[in-house]
Amino acid sequence: MKLNLNHPIIKRIRKPESDFYEYLRLNRAEFGHSFNSKKSSFDFNKYYPNVSKIINALKKYTKLSEKNLLIGLGAESIIKDTLFIFSKKKKRIGFLTPNYFMYSIYSRLFGYKIFNLNINPEFSKKLSIENLKKFIKKKNIDIFILVNPSHPFEKNWKLDEIELLLKYCKKKKITLIIDEVYQGLGSQSSKKFINKYDNLIIISSLSKNIGLPALRVGYLMASEKIVEYMDSFRLAIELPHHSIKVSCDYLKNKKKITSIKKNIIKARKYAHSEFKKRKIPAFGKFGNSVTFKIKDATAAKSIGESLKKNKILINYNYQKPYDNFLNLTTTNVNNIKIFFSKLDQVYKRSSK
Repeated sequence: MKLNLNHPIIKRIRKPESDFYEYLRLNRAEFGHSFNSKKSSFDFNKYYPNVSKIINALKKYTKLSEKNLLIGLGAESIIKDTLFIFSKKKKRIGFLTPNYFMYSIYSRLFGYKIFNLNINPEFSKKLSIENLKKFIKKKNIDIFILVNPSHPFEKNWKLDEIELLLKYCKKKKITLIIDEVYQGLGSQSSKKFINKYDNLIIISSLSKNIGLPALRVGYLMASEKIVEYMDSFRLAIELPHHSIKVSCDYLKNKKKITSIKKNIIKARKYAHSEFKKRKIPAFGKFGNSVTFKIKDATAAKSIGESLKKNKILINYNYQKPYDNFLNLTTTNVNNIKIFFSKLDQVYKRSSK
């Protein structure tokens, strides 16, 4: 893919920060510190962070070269930069909905013409790559965003399906952005395709599948050429020290990550079994949440608001024709048990 997008490529060099235990920092020490080699005396959050640490940790976690990785302040910052960069060249964008609302907002801000293809959670299995190809062709789309697995109405695409779409998009000179923020809880990453297809950009984060949303650690996976190009637009310092430190601690601890993912998956399975007992249709077997269907929009709103009064927050108030659906994240079994104990009370009231 030729990256002739009316923006220059500015080669960026990331200089590692010197260890503040060993050096008296008089070049970048705005906070008036007093030098002391004792670790307990340092306030880490006042020091300029060493971003290379999180890059190295992500290299091991993703098993990719640093030339294929770009760090961002949450996945949103990468989404914003990506859509901005392509906006000068590509003007017709398509994605499945409902979806992360910032895709629509940034597309509008950067002047894209937006085309949506709705996901019906009850018939998502019938949605095929051929459907996507027809949609892309009919709308003459330049850049297509595929969230895999999608959220809150789930559709999980297998790798052989992804490659079929990649081949089609490359042939038609279409950029394919795959959002893998919810990947890793039963689905497979498309990262093995990044050096094979130069029209592919993958966006991910540590928010959903590891459960670290407050750290705002997002990252992009793509070919070396794309990463070099997008690196021109990155912030001088992407992440604060605390985010880097905690993220690195988690990424180095495989047992901890495995435990977190197992808890999410176990809670997801438990939620499905409980919905089945109550004969409530439920959907979602690859992400960190379960979507369920209530008889009508009035009952769905009543349940959502009643749960809120009981200090339980779930997602509801979806737009038509999905306003009778609700969604809850599956954190752990204990939390889901609390949810169902309250749901049984409010669901009976809303059904009357």
